[in-house]
Amino acid sequence: MTLVDPFAPSFQHDPFPVYASLRETEPVHHLPDQGWYMVTSMDLVREALRHPDLFANAVHSGRRTEVAEEIAAIRAEGYPYVPALGLNDGAGHARYRRLVNRAFTPRAIAWMEPLVDAVAAELADSLVDGETTDIIEAVTRPLPVFAILRILGLPESRRGDLIRWSDAATASLGRRLSPQEWLQAERDGLDFQLSVSAALDERRTHPSEDLLSALVSTEGDEAPLSNGELVWLVRELLVAGNETTTRALAEAVLRLDDEPDGWARIRDEEGRAAAVAEEAIRMSSPAIGMFRRATRDTILGGVEIPAESVVYLVYGAANRDPAVFSDPDVFAPGRENVRDHVAFGHGVHVCVGAGLARLEAASTLSALARVVDRLEVVDREATTYAPSFFLRGLVELPVVVHRRSS
Repeated sequence: MTLVDPFAPSFQHDPFPVYASLRETEPVHHLPDQGWYMVTSMDLVREALRHPDLFANAVHSGRRTEVAEEIAAIRAEGYPYVPALGLNDGAGHARYRRLVNRAFTPRAIAWMEPLVDAVAAELADSLVDGETTDIIEAVTRPLPVFAILRILGLPESRRGDLIRWSDAATASLGRRLSPQEWLQAERDGLDFQLSVSAALDERRTHPSEDLLSALVSTEGDEAPLSNGELVWLVRELLVAGNETTTRALAEAVLRLDDEPDGWARIRDEEGRAAAVAEEAIRMSSPAIGMFRRATRDTILGGVEIPAESVVYLVYGAANRDPAVFSDPDVFAPGRENVRDHVAFGHGVHVCVGAGLARLEAASTLSALARVVDRLEVVDREATTYAPSFFLRGLVELPVVVHRRSS
């Protein structure tokens, strides 16, 4: 039996050998220490995602006890938690989904494209020839944050705040925080709520052409969402888009270091940027897994799963399933079935911002290709991934910038 400790640093740095072993021998694996069932094959991950009535999105997490009073005091100043898309099911999920779908139609994505392109060009143009820079801090991290800032309609002065808010929202995902880290994340989360709530109030009286205005608008007899509901929805939109784009782009830069003509091909071949972005999303699977809750006794992959059990669907393992993708550990932009991946989920809970994430990744790769001949990774062996089994991405990626000669 394969032993799995999801909190082990070695596992969090490179979980894929363990996932490959589980997928081959025990695709539904019980972790007695955690009380989860870990699912690693594509067919079983998809089977669970196709049945939200059986594998519910609403999963109850444990509570911190050592700083419970301090956390309660901070939360009392803000809005109580309301599940929006991420931990919601049925009619409640459908209500939020209808609203967000209006904001992420193909027409709306087209409206966002020039905003994204402008941010991508700004960041790419700032790279200095011959300089060693962390491409994550210089480009892949600020890109989605600055883009969503403009899409939401928040002022440019909020750039630093948006990064801080996003960090706070994901701080505890797949890792253990110290009490002080947890308290700081709660304080930053409260600041986010109060700031966004004030912006929503302003949009109700002075609407504009931005996403916040779209979220406070209503159609027909539809009941408007309150600020207490919308702050949690905006938080999910902020985190989902930022994390996927940041981590997938960093992975693309790392992989392109192995291709001498990688940036030239993006520059010269129509559709190459989108193909590289899609393959990077498949291989990186930034949200490497999602939790579900069994609503009743069931069987998955021949394994009995009792009611109320937590099931961890490992998207990153499914996306490297050799039954679906040939040579799944090889970075191969342009593979025909690349969109069979589940990095954005599947079924009713598929990521509503998938189109925006794809746009951001392809736009950034195109902007970089117009500026550089190569982003040379300084020390590939020294690359490390964030300490999380839930969100996987490089901590930093120092590169030497080789700009194109004018």
